[in-house]
Amino acid sequence: MLHGVVLAGGQSRRMGQDKAMMQYKGNTLIQCASKILRSAGCQEILVSRNEDGYVGDKIPHVGPLGGVHGVLTFLGENKKSANAELLVLPVDMPLMLPTFLSAMVNYGRAQKRACYVRSRFMPFYMPIEKNTIPTLEDYLIEKNKRRVVGFLKSINALTFENLYDDNTKNSQWLNVNSPSDWPKEYGSI
Repeated sequence: MLHGVVLAGGQSRRMGQDKAMMQYKGNTLIQCASKILRSAGCQEILVSRNEDGYVGDKIPHVGPLGGVHGVLTFLGENKKSANAELLVLPVDMPLMLPTFLSAMVNYGRAQKRACYVRSRFMPFYMPIEKNTIPTLEDYLIEKNKRRVVGFLKSINALTFENLYDDNTKNSQWLNVNSPSDWPKEYGSI
């Protein structure tokens, strides 16, 4: 089963307010990301966020990979990790194209490996293996590392080459981290 993961646990320091709850076209950014993932083929959407009603971190203060670890732990505890896959999208990419994400998932499935876009580290696709949680815990705890791309490389993830890779002006790569990143057509923040 393909699980969509919305990473919405950041502190939004640069934005100055909780960006996950900011409105874009009548929906919060969490709702936007969830819709994108569902449109990309995810059967279940899990939101990583340290609040009631969401999947919280089990290892605090380790950034986005803490959210991924929390989701992996949640799936294991609920006996949902067999034949499971993750499609991970940060909450602050409201223009990501579901067709692009679907193509990335199909590529990863065909290669039976995790994959990410060469010039970026998110979004990414990852099939869950028996050793995924121990490998991630080793990376976060024993090696004390935090970089998503470093972890993906450590599990031999492939880079997904696609026509969008080098087109940094393509709007799907918009990442809203600060008020200056928030386009005027989104409305006031």
